[in-house]
Amino acid sequence: MTQEARDLSFRDLPFEDLPFGKIAAASPEALGLLMLKTDIHATRLDDRAQLAAVSDALADGVATAEDLRKRFPGLAPHEITRELQVPIVATDDDPMVGSIWRFAEYRSRPSRIVLYTRGLAPLEQALAGNLAKRLLGGASTQDVFVAHELYHHAELTRAEIPISRRYQATLLQIASWRWRTGIATLSEIAAGSFAQTMLDLPCHPKVLDYVAWPVLRLGIREPIRAMKP
Repeated sequence: MTQEARDLSFRDLPFEDLPFGKIAAASPEALGLLMLKTDIHATRLDDRAQLAAVSDALADGVATAEDLRKRFPGLAPHEITRELQVPIVATDDDPMVGSIWRFAEYRSRPSRIVLYTRGLAPLEQALAGNLAKRLLGGASTQDVFVAHELYHHAELTRAEIPISRRYQATLLQIASWRWRTGIATLSEIAAGSFAQTMLDLPCHPKVLDYVAWPVLRLGIREPIRAMKP
């Protein structure tokens, strides 16, 4: 179990030059497969294994959301975190760590969800107007990230093997001995699916990375305003 789970941060966005309409319309499966392209361990899986892994991760997110809905009927994600005694903490700390821009993260010791206000600010600015409704429906950006991190809490505290360890990539093989590792990106795919299910989002929240990317790369809002289907 890791101390921290960093989420919805962008590193390399494999289709940043595509029209935004195509990105927003991409299926969760397509987004999941593109997310695997940025995971150096996932690229060791063949195409069939990658597709199966993405499908399982998406299904795990949906199933986990449905389980929590049954446990806490009628409660929103932030209300569920309160029931589970997982505090939500907002911080003005620098959201940038290396090349990773953090919107939010789950920390397990002690359990808490951290929202980076400076990390969320440019995304919230970019989502002003119709774009927010198109991508988030009636949810807010904080709703999305709280739900996303809530999945990580559920994943790390349940008895089942985490989705990130259900598929293993071989790093080194000598005769019958293999050195293998899990696929961390699968946990992020599942967390997005969880948030989409919990909040009835129109699309997988990975799309939000592509909303934020032009703002953070260029430091301007115009590319977002100009995005058309």
